[in-house]
Amino acid sequence: MKFIGRVADGSTETSARVILLKGLEKEVAAESLVIVDNGGNPSARLLGVLRGGLGKNEFLSPTAYRPDVAYMRHGGEPSAAREVYSFTIKPIGLIGEKGLEPNLFIIQPRSPVYLLEDEDNPFSFMVKEADVVWMDAYVEGHESWRVPVLKEFLSYHVGVYGSTGSGKSWFTRYVLVPLYLKADFRVLILDWSGTDYAPHYASSSNAEVVEISKIALDEEAVLSYLNDKTSNFGGSSNVRDSFEIFVESWTEWVQKALNAAEAGEEPANLLHRQLKESVFESVRKIKRPDYQEAAERAARRAFRKLKPRDLRPIMGTLTIEDLMGRLKEKKVLIVDMGGTLAEAKLSFFLSLSNHLYDLMESGEDLNLSLIIDEAPQYAPWDARGIQNNTTEMIKNLAALGRKRKLNLTLISQGIRGEIGINASVRRNINTHFFGRIHPLDAGGEGGASEWLSPYDIKPDQLLQLKPGRFYFSGAMNPSPVPLLITYKPPEGAR
Repeated sequence: MKFIGRVADGSTETSARVILLKGLEKEVAAESLVIVDNGGNPSARLLGVLRGGLGKNEFLSPTAYRPDVAYMRHGGEPSAAREVYSFTIKPIGLIGEKGLEPNLFIIQPRSPVYLLEDEDNPFSFMVKEADVVWMDAYVEGHESWRVPVLKEFLSYHVGVYGSTGSGKSWFTRYVLVPLYLKADFRVLILDWSGTDYAPHYASSSNAEVVEISKIALDEEAVLSYLNDKTSNFGGSSNVRDSFEIFVESWTEWVQKALNAAEAGEEPANLLHRQLKESVFESVRKIKRPDYQEAAERAARRAFRKLKPRDLRPIMGTLTIEDLMGRLKEKKVLIVDMGGTLAEAKLSFFLSLSNHLYDLMESGEDLNLSLIIDEAPQYAPWDARGIQNNTTEMIKNLAALGRKRKLNLTLISQGIRGEIGINASVRRNINTHFFGRIHPLDAGGEGGASEWLSPYDIKPDQLLQLKPGRFYFSGAMNPSPVPLLITYKPPEGAR
């Protein structure tokens, strides 16, 4: 440890400022970890992090005209005799026998402050008796300080936020996925674009990539998808009932269409024709002529919107049960959702989440991490249509998952608003990794400023973070104060 200064006037139990020794302003930087011997007592040691740097020179006040200002304006170098440099100390905790404890004592002015150096790993006394798993990430500036997470909070859900280019996908692939595997969780990744995860795991021995078009949806998800594509079945409950009759045997119809492909007919065209014939046949059985005519008009409206190509994404035959069975053979499974309509992706998610929810309701512990890329596509701030269903299902999975060892990891460009995650879903996320943020997240209710300003982390700092740097905050962090962490991808990683 290196002595760097003393606590200044105006300290409280939750905040203090350290005045740096002469010349150390060039060595000591924000986000450095320090030890404060409160009142000069080594048995009352406090761990803290430096933020909010401030340089003061009363001779150079821009609001008063002084001789030093006049001298500087004419090219002279002003005096540094009264120059003072300081940082805010945000206390992390009082160092006790069992680890860190909340500090309830006033941090006394004049208390000596020491900078932690590489050999003074703070996690050695931060997690003395806790059950932790170690991330392949470290505190910025100290590669030997690998960061632990509290294992008991893995199933309290995780959010990863950062604008395009901030390194969200890399962080997830090289830090979070290995972390979940170390904690004996299997990993299921929903790759919305099919480009962020699927190509990187294609040649991995412990991972498998499955295309979404090969996966069968349950009846409810198929009906929800068709509802979206036909604008609520042309606005007719009778037409909806006719579609529902056909969808009850959806898997059998799909298999018949695929078998017919061997005879040279396009499966989607055949399935579309069979669906259309079945719907109109059902409509013609309506007894009241006026109801029948209205239903026929609605059916024609529906099929003007529903084309054979719209059926291709929902013609898979691999069941969700078979998909989950593959996770028992491979530790990581990636669903490549690229090249598919958004409605089909969301319909698949409903099928998957219904299956997971049923397993948890029956009392099964999943030991599963479900990583949802582009989370606002599933739970946007103004959910409508099928997104209402996916938003509600994520809330249900989050609530029950805490008790059944299901970890939800939501990846998003933003925290709130048009680029963020639905507020009702956000409230269920208890661990956060904040990367370089989008300007829309810099202020306002629910934005990054509200989350991090209590810890003296300002939005302008988040706007300037380098790629691969994240503030680690929340339940999984042994530190109650967010820490700036980073990582090194393996050599040859892309």
